Amino acid sequence: MLSALITLAAAAIAMLGAVLWRAELVMALPFLVTLNGLQLSLGGVLVRVDQLLATFLVIPLFAAVVSGRRRLRTDSTTWWLAALLAMNVAASALNSPTRVYSFKQCLNLASAWVIYVLVVNFIETRAEMSRAFTRCLWAAVIASIIGLFAFTLASAGLNVGGAEVSRSAAVHLANAYGAYGTMVEPNLFGAFAGAFLVLAFGMLVAGPHLPAGTPHPRLLRVAATVSAIGLLLSFTRAAWIGTMVGVACVFVLGQRTFGIRPARVLKPVAVGAAIALLLLLLPGTAGEFLRFKLINLVNLGSRTAELRIFTSALALQQTLEHPIMGYGTFTFAPLIAQGADFSQFDGWRSLWIGNYLLLALHDTGVIGLACWGGLIWSIISRGVRATYALSASEPEIAARTLAMTSAVTTLLVSFLSTTGFSLGYPWMLIGLLSAHCHAATSPARDQAPATEPREAALPGGLLPADAT
Repeated sequence: MLSALITLAAAAIAMLGAVLWRAELVMALPFLVTLNGLQLSLGGVLVRVDQLLATFLVIPLFAAVVSGRRRLRTDSTTWWLAALLAMNVAASALNSPTRVYSFKQCLNLASAWVIYVLVVNFIETRAEMSRAFTRCLWAAVIASIIGLFAFTLASAGLNVGGAEVSRSAAVHLANAYGAYGTMVEPNLFGAFAGAFLVLAFGMLVAGPHLPAGTPHPRLLRVAATVSAIGLLLSFTRAAWIGTMVGVACVFVLGQRTFGIRPARVLKPVAVGAAIALLLLLLPGTAGEFLRFKLINLVNLGSRTAELRIFTSALALQQTLEHPIMGYGTFTFAPLIAQGADFSQFDGWRSLWIGNYLLLALHDTGVIGLACWGGLIWSIISRGVRATYALSASEPEIAARTLAMTSAVTTLLVSFLSTTGFSLGYPWMLIGLLSAHCHAATSPARDQAPATEPREAALPGGLLPADAT
């Protein structure tokens, strides 16, 4: 009884804080989404800090919309997310062998996906977009450095968490080898590092085409450097390939919008490749495993590839039972366990579908997979259109849009070997990208939303922009 009262009191205080300090808490999200490997136990349920904060931040947004003080900002991505959530709930209700578990996972997805809605609605002005973008860069720097230090300490024999460097992980693949810092595992850390490497790289190559005094060049270089090292030490092949695709997107979009020459893109890529080749000479387990990963970059006969192919075959076999609606949210492990408590099995954490498209097909059928296709198209197409639309009038915002569109593309490729879309950091990035896309259709002058008090003028006499 006492613990319940304490929990209720803490929840009430947190809700009040979400109302009073909404702007500050929204700007804290870029840092909190990197803590997805650190969970809190509330009432026997493990929750992430960003999930908890996002849930509380829904309250002031809901109150403002219901009271008429603001209009809920939606876009095609919002509606695709709503359709996907509805499909997960419907499939879980109709077909899941463990409905309670699946409904809990639907709540887990909703608490991550709502970060997108919060970012799009609460980051409206150009000043707020710039501030949030800077916060994301700092979050990437801090998260990458934590991962690097964790790997260095673990390699020196002082394992404080945040990295897996055991020989059994490298030789027998018992666990994912590499750095992961404050994240769940190396695959997710690698995808994160790769995305922010591409983001920083995109801004740096667009630098000469931006107005004088554009901020962040030193921060961008630091973010690119530590993210590149973090990407390498994650030992994640899918993230490496995703980063290559992201760099290619930077070149294609940059050439068409800013006239970026190939040499400006190829020079830093060549330097990075040379450094990576030098690291192939590293002694010990890390060097051996790095060489193994690079040699087997696209080897479908490697042990991890064989395991993924086997898992995918099982998932497709299960999908044939309910191809239209799917089996329900995260039902692969319960189906393999055939009614038993799968969490009691050794290695039960390996009972997952490591491809978000196959996961969508398994859990929500062809309808859900079609929704994912629409979601991806809405994100990327809007990013490309906004980059073109803003390149002449607002080049700095266009450059950020270009860089974030390429970074999201990196995640789309990297997550073909993991399921990171159930976490908050992809939606923080996608939400910030969509906020920039809205800038393509909003007035160039930053004005405060008409339903809220006007803010102080910015340098040059500009005011924060109207919500659209």
